Amino acid sequence: MPRISLHSALVIFLAMGLIPPAAAAFAEAGAQLERVELPAIGGGKQPFLSSTAKVNAFVFFRADQERSLDALRQMAACEKALAGKSVHWVAVVSDSASPAEVKAMAAGAGIRMPVLVDQGDKLYEKLQIRLHPVVGLADGKGVLKALEAYRQLDYGDVIQTQIRFLLGEVDQAAVDHAVAPDASPLPGADPVKKAMRDVNMARTLIEIGQYEQAVKQAQRAMEQAPVPAVFGVLGTAYARLGRCAEAKRMLDQAQKFEPASAAIPAARALCKGK
Repeated sequence: MPRISLHSALVIFLAMGLIPPAAAAFAEAGAQLERVELPAIGGGKQPFLSSTAKVNAFVFFRADQERSLDALRQMAACEKALAGKSVHWVAVVSDSASPAEVKAMAAGAGIRMPVLVDQGDKLYEKLQIRLHPVVGLADGKGVLKALEAYRQLDYGDVIQTQIRFLLGEVDQAAVDHAVAPDASPLPGADPVKKAMRDVNMARTLIEIGQYEQAVKQAQRAMEQAPVPAVFGVLGTAYARLGRCAEAKRMLDQAQKFEPASAAIPAARALCKGK
């Protein structure tokens, strides 16, 4: 089935030379997942998968990452939209995460799903999760159907449509349209959306240590449209490269647009004293 999933996105990045081969691992759809119980942040244990729900949806996230917070907010909206449906929701964090930070993020995002702790990162290893956040979908038998990497635009719509497909409520054409909406017939239309795609790719490249490529991707976004998010991303990439004068200029601009962003002081710290 055609789908721009984590699988296909990473294959595209690899073909473009943006990700080294070691970073392009992923779990294939069709993998059988284990039915395990994991410690819950709120206490006790909870099942990772349900044997009675038609769809199992699980979100891997990081408690110190703004992208993860945005993904959780979108999943909270999905929970609400799909309330009463046969869907089992869980969120998953590494056992290295701070419980206090995890609880704060879950509360801030408004999710109702339990947050489970992946002890020893066994699930991360099983699914070969390397990027955050990621949403996985499995059927009632525990067979993995999709891993969807984060995208800032329409992420919740993509996940919700895929769940409805697994529930039998929509067809594959609806999924394909949600994942890759019809292109505008006007050349150069939607420059903001194009720029945000490049910003999101630049964020991914920073996360995997491809800082030079991240700069190029962010500069491409700047050419499309100077969206506010691009300044912080470009500043972070410059800071990671030690190009502190350029980083400071970008971060100063980012401060004007996103004064509450935690990424800005973190990037500035990389150039402290330089």
